Amino acid sequence: MYTIEHLSHTADIRLHLKADSREELFQAGFEAMNQIIKPDACRKPCPCIINQMVTVSSMDDTTLLIDFLSDVLTLAHEHKAVFCELTILELNPTHLQAHIAGRPANGFEEDIKAVTYHEANVQQNNQGQWETPLIFDI
Repeated sequence: MYTIEHLSHTADIRLHLKADSREELFQAGFEAMNQIIKPDACRKPCPCIINQMVTVSSMDDTTLLIDFLSDVLTLAHEHKAVFCELTILELNPTHLQAHIAGRPANGFEEDIKAVTYHEANVQQNNQGQWETPLIFDI
């Protein structure tokens, strides 16, 4: 179970992600970004015809999350697609390998320029949940 809370920010989209596991935190970030790019595009069953493998190595959980979402954002722009399915094959604090699948999109509702490192800080809270602020530059 995870939550995505929208926080106010003047020029960007600022969220706070909270999840029961590291995997769910990455899933929450993935779904939040897709919801911004093309709201409701992933609510209907996906005829996912665009399939990609994403492999990322970074120095810690925070950098790994930002780098992963940045790679997915790049693929969305390259393929003019929204990715609706995420299957995490391997995930540890410094490495992620995942399969993503999506469908072509006729334009994006919101153009995310970048997933920023500003304020991002993946950590476990006192209740054992994983959380981080997340800011998208639009």
